[in-house]
Amino acid sequence: MEKAEIMKKIRAELPAAFARSEVPKLIPGISKGALANADCLGAGPAGRFKVGRRVYYERDAFIEWLQSRGGAEG
Repeated sequence: MEKAEIMKKIRAELPAAFARSEVPKLIPGISKGALANADCLGAGPAGRFKVGRRVYYERDAFIEWLQSRGGAEG
């Protein structure tokens, strides 16, 4: 499967917003700890927001971040 097809599938399957703690279940290979560290350094996905103590990401911003890291193209 090509990267563009993978990204299309990810975009179709991800909810509009999702918790950081759900990312390892949704996209294997990305840990919530790595995302927390990236956020702390200002290098995490844009469009994050908090509800209580939980951090959430917007789908489109997360996918742009994933693509910028070389995780996928398309």
